[in-house]
Amino acid sequence: MTIRVATVLSAREWEPGLVGYAKETAAIRVVLRAYRPADIELHANDIDVVVAGGEVSWVTSRQVSAWRRLGFGVIGVYPTGDGPAAALLEDGGADEVVPDTIDVAALVQAVRFVAPSHEQASPTERGRVIAVTGPRGAPGCTEVALAVASMSSGRGSTVLVDADIAAPALAVRLGLPPRPDITDAADGVRGDGEVASEYLHSVGRLSVITGSHRPGEDPLRDTMIAGVVDAAANQFDNVVLDTGAVSSRSALIEASDSVLLVVDASAVGIVRAAQITSRWMGPQPTLILNRVDPRDRAQVVDAVRRWTGLEPSAVVPERRQVRRTTAAARMPDRRFTNALSAVGVAP
Repeated sequence: MTIRVATVLSAREWEPGLVGYAKETAAIRVVLRAYRPADIELHANDIDVVVAGGEVSWVTSRQVSAWRRLGFGVIGVYPTGDGPAAALLEDGGADEVVPDTIDVAALVQAVRFVAPSHEQASPTERGRVIAVTGPRGAPGCTEVALAVASMSSGRGSTVLVDADIAAPALAVRLGLPPRPDITDAADGVRGDGEVASEYLHSVGRLSVITGSHRPGEDPLRDTMIAGVVDAAANQFDNVVLDTGAVSSRSALIEASDSVLLVVDASAVGIVRAAQITSRWMGPQPTLILNRVDPRDRAQVVDAVRRWTGLEPSAVVPERRQVRRTTAAARMPDRRFTNALSAVGVAP
């Protein structure tokens, strides 16, 4: 199905660029270039997505909200550096808010993923979504996510999703081929409304969606990953997300049912964790203290309590066997999983 797009006419380069790209590639179809709000309302039955610039006087928060109520996907484009225009679009509930310097191909990609998708059957129960995250500096999020997903797979169908945009690591960690990846899965969800088996890697009882390693391509957008997660939650009992480092508000983490915050047991790791928890948005995190020297356990646990205000729910000791297992691309060492399961962090 070709996505039908209405643009709000703008003198800025993104609008004619989008129209020209649509004509050349047929990736989307621009059905209207609107001068006024009434133009869009009159053609409501012919529109899937509205793309509007925040510099246009009548593109207000109320107008964006009205488009959302009509069932349109909405992308707001703001002049680079114009914070108030971006805030206006966000307040109205635009699905995506992007700067006007965005590459036209990336803008088309965003259009595809905010368009209303195929109807999906509403399941009576939705799978549990568990996000695994941590401060920057490789505290061990991937290993914890893999261990939790492995334990969860013994209790119900489980998919592990590499949602780390900056540094996807699951394919390398497990020795899996780079394709299919999460971009393939996102394309499939957009077309069919579900994560088909062809986009999944099987690791024992566990299903895995690897991260995207595509040099030269724009990184996958948050809304695309969210679409994969939503579809997976309708198909699996458990969805475990390796989101990698988090440094600011994350819609993906906020929408999760539970969050595991992995903290490296070092002075730097604890300080970075304190910075994250001081501005935390989302479910109360379960703190996992990783790579703890048994000789310093009491001192490190006390420091984490004092600096983050959270009680560690799991204390994972530093062990040579754990590093060997990781380097060999095997499933997590049983000592590692035991340290997690003993305190009930597995669903």
